[in-house]
Amino acid sequence: MFYKVFVPLLLVICGANAQRNIHERWEQQLEYFVAPNGLVNYKEWQKEQHALRAYLQALEDHPPQTYWTTANRKAYWINTFNAATIAKVLEHYPLQSVKDIDLFRDTVVFRINNQSMGLKSIENKLREMKDPRIHFALHRAAVSSPDLSRKVYRSNTLEDQLEEATIKFLKDPDKNKFQEDIGRLSQLFQWYCEDFGPPNGRLTFLQKYACSVIGEKTKFQYLTFDWRLNEGL
Repeated sequence: MFYKVFVPLLLVICGANAQRNIHERWEQQLEYFVAPNGLVNYKEWQKEQHALRAYLQALEDHPPQTYWTTANRKAYWINTFNAATIAKVLEHYPLQSVKDIDLFRDTVVFRINNQSMGLKSIENKLREMKDPRIHFALHRAAVSSPDLSRKVYRSNTLEDQLEEATIKFLKDPDKNKFQEDIGRLSQLFQWYCEDFGPPNGRLTFLQKYACSVIGEKTKFQYLTFDWRLNEGL
């Protein structure tokens, strides 16, 4: 009985330690190239993109395992999506917008277990986990996108990080605007409306994280998504 309990526990601990070491190199880059206001120094980061490629290779070499928790898998794929997005931008930099890159969401950015994946495929893996907060952790390298966190997403802090990312994005007046009679939402809510459930589910979500003043009579509109590169020095 001890053996049956101890071995899975040991695997989880070893897996968590391995992931922690891998993610340290990503966090160092985030803290150096991402400003506190969320703007990204793509010009300087491009000079060091070999380190980012090494991180993505490390992720490919250490794919999710069957014994991983949901939090471990979720953190893994969020970090993968964000790192792959930046890598794709740096590959084509300088540019005005990710829209300037052909098939930005569909071209291969990651390979795991003999499977080639684009950003859309990675995003879909996360959407399957049925947690709408992930949309505010995923960085799309655009002005209207949620900011790229300067901290790595880790399984042991994931809940707090997702809560923080959600509140930060929803309360940013440049990305969402709330009044009692009308709410102007990011187009993320339009594109991924099914992830937030029926209209009353979306309302409950918004009241929890953003604004208690809105109610059933509040009408919603969508702000045009600004795809310009979120660049800053």
